[in-house]
Amino acid sequence: MTNRLPTAACWTPPGRGAIAVIRVENAPVDWTDAARPVFQSHRGLVWSDLPRERLIYGRWGWTAAEDVVVCRLNETDFEVHCHGGDAAVARILADLTALGITTITAEEQHAARMGSIRAELDAAVTKALTLRTADWLLQQTGSRWPDALHRLATLSPTEALVQVDEWLSWSEFARHLVEPWNVVLTGRPNVGKSSLINALLGYQRAIVTPQPGTTRDVVTALTAFDGWPVRLSDTAGLRTTTDELEAAGIERARQHVADADAVLVLLDRHQPPTADDFALIEAHPQAIIIAHKCDLPEAWGDRLPLQALPVSSLHGAGLEALQIALVRRLIPRLPPKAIPLAVVPTLRRWLHSLRDAFVRDDATAVQKSLAVMN
Repeated sequence: MTNRLPTAACWTPPGRGAIAVIRVENAPVDWTDAARPVFQSHRGLVWSDLPRERLIYGRWGWTAAEDVVVCRLNETDFEVHCHGGDAAVARILADLTALGITTITAEEQHAARMGSIRAELDAAVTKALTLRTADWLLQQTGSRWPDALHRLATLSPTEALVQVDEWLSWSEFARHLVEPWNVVLTGRPNVGKSSLINALLGYQRAIVTPQPGTTRDVVTALTAFDGWPVRLSDTAGLRTTTDELEAAGIERARQHVADADAVLVLLDRHQPPTADDFALIEAHPQAIIIAHKCDLPEAWGDRLPLQALPVSSLHGAGLEALQIALVRRLIPRLPPKAIPLAVVPTLRRWLHSLRDAFVRDDATAVQKSLAVMN
């Protein structure tokens, strides 16, 4: 028998939908009031006679009943499938509340049944932005982490520390399974940042004009390269300006560049280089350098960096090579398929705490930390 309180939660994601699913857990076996049941089966079945794991059509409510489908999962858990509108969901939840059922979120209900860490891992799958990241996230559900921790407990402290360090080394990759990699385009005004972001996206997202200072704020767009989610940011052109609005955009651009997972420095190879171009190259030694507008005559000569990738947003030349180079920069290698990944913040914090305990050689703290996950 469970001691958990009866709860109800809407498991349908936010947004419009034809059908909503309300899950009830730990419900009383007797679902009748003094007069009549809250659910009346179309076939006249009483609640205690409803077959398990079958979809049963009927009517819900004491007054102004509406059509629903109920699926009884076991003796105390069931689902109500109703119209997807907010009013229908709120009405059923209100009826359940009147019967002594506590309304909570789907995440809270799942955590009460599976534990908070397991619930977070399962919820992470719903945040996958691509099929490729969804595949990686699905591998992290189930017994991946429990099995890994069981093996960890059999290792010596030195071996365990090495193992924890290996798990932590994949933290950034794991984080980006639910968050896109941030890639920022930077360069002087009119080098073609907006044109390039539009070419990479395949549609017109950023405004393109010959007027310097057109992009005054950071324009972002989500896409995917080789199945990996990437957020592209088209920033204000970096230059000295007396325009307060443009200056504010430039400052925000600098901050986005500082926080980026990868930076694309654009050079207009059709125009002679300037001191600002060389300053950008020097300031971002790890950036991918792009010799933009390669469809036009070249004006840099031997001053063009050898590693610069020739790209034409107008004709599409070099775009595939740029995408390949960008994926290699963001994800230089993949973790072993069998490794547990700390895809949620709670796991990453816990691993750091566990590592600190191993470094201090604090056996008690190690045991307490491991107990949290069991």
